[in-house]
Amino acid sequence: MRQFHVTVAALALPKCELIMCDSRATLRRLNDAIRAGIPSAHSALTPPAVLADESRPRERIVPGEPMPSHWFRSQTLLDVRGLRVAATPQGNAPSLVGGISLSITRGEVIGLVGDAGSGAVQVAQSIAGVLPTPASIHSGSILFNGLELVGLSRRGRDRLRGAIAYLPRDPLGSLDPTITVGTQLAAPLRGVIGLSKAVAYTRSLALLSYVGFDRPEEIFMAYPDHLSATQAQRVHIASALAGGPDLIVADDSTKILGAAGATEIFTLLQTLQHTHELTMILVTQSVCVAAQNCHRVAVLRDGAIVEHASVTELVDSPKHPYTRKLLHAAAAVEGVRGSAL
Repeated sequence: MRQFHVTVAALALPKCELIMCDSRATLRRLNDAIRAGIPSAHSALTPPAVLADESRPRERIVPGEPMPSHWFRSQTLLDVRGLRVAATPQGNAPSLVGGISLSITRGEVIGLVGDAGSGAVQVAQSIAGVLPTPASIHSGSILFNGLELVGLSRRGRDRLRGAIAYLPRDPLGSLDPTITVGTQLAAPLRGVIGLSKAVAYTRSLALLSYVGFDRPEEIFMAYPDHLSATQAQRVHIASALAGGPDLIVADDSTKILGAAGATEIFTLLQTLQHTHELTMILVTQSVCVAAQNCHRVAVLRDGAIVEHASVTELVDSPKHPYTRKLLHAAAAVEGVRGSAL
């Protein structure tokens, strides 16, 4: 056992630090780390007085459950644990999300399927940092690229701009009607990335062209009220791609876009996902949409995940009665067994 612990330390520490370590103290700290769930062997070997996060409360260890460890959790792109969202910040507020957990690896497309009261939208908004007030995260953890998002300051969120992109349910309503599309698209390129006005203009046109606009110059100069809902969503996708996102969270805009528009957008997202190996969360009320566009699906009902499986498993052998009900309702829709991405 001792030999194994020293090997773990060797993976995390430079050789010069290993030579200087007292072997008994090293083993003692590593054993403490394994029991307490400290993020890494390196931090376990660092005296408590100099740990930057020593003031943070430790995660509570529940007997019979896996020990919490940010080191293991950070190996996935996104890891959500025990997320609870309520209608207001008050402790007795009605629950919207009742302690769900899920994880996503890079390159996956995960579907959150559920009706308006399922909590799927609130989960997506919490991850993207756009949960509208007065709804509030009451507890839980959202670990993104090793960074805890719950309780993250506005300044910390600003540093994440571009890393998590959000495609809104109402694409037209989410654009400022008083400002041209080009101004809204170029603003983050200039303010966040730091491009010059000329370079931001060129990049904006390239992005608009990339998402399917034949005349990007016209779209750049247009005001949002001259766009269709589908065109507006293409603009949002262009804006999302501008930041080189690690994760795209797409809220369900199927009803607003209509069948034809939704098909256009899903086809575009599929193409982009294949080309760039994008990681995506797709919120939808349609099991058909999830089956045709996702790798895995989490079915939510009343703020809880009632079933979580691959598309094939979900369609071929659903376990929960609610999932079977959704599939039965969708049986008449062509493509319910459509291919996943």
